[in-house]
Amino acid sequence: GPRSRKPKKPSAPSREDKRPRTAFTTEQLQRLKAEFQGNRYLTEERRQGLAQELGLNESQIKIWFQNKRAKIKKTSGNTNSLAQHLMAQGLYNHST
Repeated sequence: GPRSRKPKKPSAPSREDKRPRTAFTTEQLQRLKAEFQGNRYLTEERRQGLAQELGLNESQIKIWFQNKRAKIKKTSGNTNSLAQHLMAQGLYNHST
């Protein structure tokens, strides 16, 4: 909508202030995806482990997971995926 546009600040963004988007390597992405398939939510422990293993920032990993979950939500539309899953298995309770 028209409200989403924020006015540009006249001052040039400083390096610290505006983090460049992280470009993950293929290796890092494969690792993150594998981890995500195992569990969509990271424990602090796993996040720290991944950060060390991949040489990434913990917040970068946290944000990657957030984005990934958001993307999946968007893709699946508004339908209740659990309901669909149960229906597919014939477990959904249709009685009124």
